[in-house]
Amino acid sequence: MRRDFASFVAAATISNFGSMLTAIALPLFAIQWLDASPGEIAAMNAAAILPAVTLGLFAAHAVDRLRRRPVLIASDLARAVLLLALPLAAFTGVLTMAQVVAFAFARGLFDFAFGVAEHAYLPSLVPEDELVRANSRLQAGDSSAEAVGFAAGGWLVQLLSAPIALCVDAASYLASALLLFGIRAKEAPPLAAPARGGHAGELLAGFRELGRSPALRAIAAANFLAMLAAQVTGAVYMLFVYRELGFHAGVLGLLFALGAVSSLASSLLAERVPQRWAEGTALPLGLSLYALGPGLLALAPGPTLWGVMAIAAQQLVGDGGYVLFEIHQRALRQRLVPRELLARTSGAIRLSNSAAMLAGAALGGLLGGALGLRATLVAGAGLTLLAAGAALFVRGEETRRASAAAPGGAHAQGDPSRR
Repeated sequence: MRRDFASFVAAATISNFGSMLTAIALPLFAIQWLDASPGEIAAMNAAAILPAVTLGLFAAHAVDRLRRRPVLIASDLARAVLLLALPLAAFTGVLTMAQVVAFAFARGLFDFAFGVAEHAYLPSLVPEDELVRANSRLQAGDSSAEAVGFAAGGWLVQLLSAPIALCVDAASYLASALLLFGIRAKEAPPLAAPARGGHAGELLAGFRELGRSPALRAIAAANFLAMLAAQVTGAVYMLFVYRELGFHAGVLGLLFALGAVSSLASSLLAERVPQRWAEGTALPLGLSLYALGPGLLALAPGPTLWGVMAIAAQQLVGDGGYVLFEIHQRALRQRLVPRELLARTSGAIRLSNSAAMLAGAALGGLLGGALGLRATLVAGAGLTLLAAGAALFVRGEETRRASAAAPGGAHAQGDPSRR
């Protein structure tokens, strides 16, 4: 089991390394090769989110009806093929912004499927009492990949080209698929939840599960607001640091890697947070720190020492705060949701997040054009603070659940579907 979990972490880490290359290469690719505007960057971001909004319920339902490991492998292979297609168009001179948007849409569909399957697959590899630790290890791997990926991505774009960076990303997905294929643990057959209300009821089971728990509702609300804020900021981020501040791609890659260092430290510290603090303190504190990120970035004056310090502070404080929130909210969801509903509940939250991201991308594009890039960053910080407020309502769910499960507890005869 430990060997299989190590392979799982390695696969996720390698895959995330390539994704970080794309995160920096794709917007720079659009800006450099196609002179993309704020609206076009927003359209590209929106296209990556749209599959989750339009097809998310069907994808999550399918994942709950399938073994999760084959879904992970197929998603890796599909993304590798897509990533090779975009550089091919660039090298043959037929690249258009419409193709970039179409690529973002197709890749977004497999990103969604992989994310839902990954969340649902993890409890098959580790016992429940090790979920925080396991999520922490996954996040630590992601953070390490982020540090190397961002640093390497900036220089790959600057010294070789953005298409080359995308080719490296494709290779990373192939390596991830191979590692997943080597996992020996036999995954249990998918558990069929009883149908409620026919096919439509099955599709909406994840949302129904969210409605059963005040903590899950609060987590969903905090995620929604945080993703809305992230896309408002994301619509103008690269334009602000690259075009308005005037930093070169290689320097930006190194600065972005600082955020990964902060994420790594936060992921290792997250598992040391006492369980009694996880709900009432860790979640809102993490999002409050995350809100400081775009606010600090808005203070950057240009490609000066103060500009470097502002970007560095944004990466160190903001990224570390979000990781603290992410690890504990994921582990709490995995504990509270029955295993046969994990994919659909995760899919419901991801669909809600994707709707927020779609709205945020549009809002960020509008604000960036109407108010300017700095004002849009400040607006993103304000929205993230609202997310921190929503996370305050998660407090107490674990205490109530433990009380219900205890002998003689008020609800000791509770729902037998709970794990």
